[in-house]
Amino acid sequence: MRNLTIISFLMATTSLASAASNESFILQAGEKNKAIAGQDGGNNKQNTIQVGKKNGALTLQDQAGSKTNTSNTLQFGAHNGSVALQRGGNNEQTTIQGGVGNFAITTQKGTQTNGKLNDSTTAQFGAFNASAADQKDGNNKQNTLQIGVGNFATTSQDAAGAKTNTSSTTQIGGFNGAFVNQTGGNNNQTTLSVGVGNLAVTNQTGVQTNGRTNDSTTLQFGGFNRSFVGQTGGNNDQGTLQIGYGNLSLTGQNSNAQGLTNTSTTFQAGNGNTAVTSQVSKGSPAQQGQITKFASSTTSTPYYTKNSFFGPWIQKPALNDSSTTFSPITLGAYYGGVNTSTTVQLGNGNKAFTNQVSQGGRIGGNVISGYLPSILPVGFQGPSFSSGLVFPTLWGSVTTPDFIGVNAVDNNALTLQVGKENSAFTLQSGMSVLPSSNNSATVQIGEKNFALASQTNGLNAQGTVQIGEKNSAVTLQSNSVVSGTLNAAATIQVGSRNKALTNQIANPLNLGANGSLIAQFGNNNTAIAAQSTGMQPMIGALNTQATVQVGTGNYAVTAQNSASVTNTSVTAQFGSHNTAITVQK
Repeated sequence: MRNLTIISFLMATTSLASAASNESFILQAGEKNKAIAGQDGGNNKQNTIQVGKKNGALTLQDQAGSKTNTSNTLQFGAHNGSVALQRGGNNEQTTIQGGVGNFAITTQKGTQTNGKLNDSTTAQFGAFNASAADQKDGNNKQNTLQIGVGNFATTSQDAAGAKTNTSSTTQIGGFNGAFVNQTGGNNNQTTLSVGVGNLAVTNQTGVQTNGRTNDSTTLQFGGFNRSFVGQTGGNNDQGTLQIGYGNLSLTGQNSNAQGLTNTSTTFQAGNGNTAVTSQVSKGSPAQQGQITKFASSTTSTPYYTKNSFFGPWIQKPALNDSSTTFSPITLGAYYGGVNTSTTVQLGNGNKAFTNQVSQGGRIGGNVISGYLPSILPVGFQGPSFSSGLVFPTLWGSVTTPDFIGVNAVDNNALTLQVGKENSAFTLQSGMSVLPSSNNSATVQIGEKNFALASQTNGLNAQGTVQIGEKNSAVTLQSNSVVSGTLNAAATIQVGSRNKALTNQIANPLNLGANGSLIAQFGNNNTAIAAQSTGMQPMIGALNTQATVQVGTGNYAVTAQNSASVTNTSVTAQFGSHNTAITVQK
């Protein structure tokens, strides 16, 4: 009879007729199962079912008040452990574990306000799975499902207030890890890991403003993929899909109250790919500043002067007077823009780095200062002309802060890499008086391709396509905060060992444009184009450059600097061992 299954049934209720009753139901089938339920203050409900051997369940609930704490724990197998702590009412918890050695901890702290619910559901199937969920202050929802061996998931949500934190983690496989931390409300997070050794870390900090939500979705299929997501301020959207082995994705997005939206999408299929995305959208409200005025006048020695032309000479000491005054001024508000980034990597060992900063600022500040020597002397060293004249030194300055608010530009970046060991770096930032955007598209197919694109102040368009191996393309474009200029660059390379460099700087005072196109087909081609516009007497200067090379061993250099007229250059080479150099000013 020693091997017979021991079944124990316990159902305890207190004052069923009372509206503030505590209810507890415990069912155990097996050997050496332990269940402890502690409830205080009424309106607590608890159910525990354990089937197997040496399972343990601990449930503590109190301070439900006029609301309800509800706890359900179901365990099948051996050596499973469950701990549920709930207080404050409006908490619901469900834990289901099947297998060996699963462990789940759920801690919830609710409120007495209607609609402020903490919901936690944890289901684990397999062995050595662990799940820990901590939720506070209501309106938090968490669902964790783990199937496999040795998976670990922890979820912490805090200070949702009137907003909602929602987290769902699903892991199928073994030794996957998922960490989620959400604060400030209006956060949504979903993590799915299928395979072995995948790791997903998501940290989101929201705000209490309606409509500002952080959304994060991470899907991992394969083994030892890693995804790290950090989002603050709300209005951030992130999606990461990893298929393969050893892929790495890093996403950091930040938006403040005057910032707009950050959107990041990362797709990796292959092995050993790396994608890093950093996006910032920031602004500032209007605030008070001050204009500083400073004036001083000096003489190094005593001097004489008269109150009237016929009056007596009066001796004065050395002069060293200074004064500072402040005048209030309102500093204008400025706003961040919209950042959108999409990175697709297919292959092995590809690297993509995208950094987009859409942050406004202020302009208009100035400092005016200088020395103003006196035209007439203030007096003489003595009553006789032989003593010489004394000229005091007058110095003054006026300092005005940047008071004109300028909004940030919108940034759009697309990176597609197919092959092996491709590298792409895209940096976009700036602010503009006129609404504008930076647009970047980089496509690389082959291996060991390199592309770098940096754009500032909007109205820049860049497209780079490289097909082959060991291609290099660098595009740098810049204009001014107050300009209406347009920089456009397109680089297309097909072949091997091609190199293309494009540098364009637009005049901040004109309405012209820099345009550059470089297309290379063949081997060992090199094309370098640099364009800039200077201070021009007439508006509308334009630099245009196009280089097309087909063959092997071609070399072309084009440099244009427009002082007052339009520069246009076209270079086309077909064949091999061609060389072309064009310089225009």
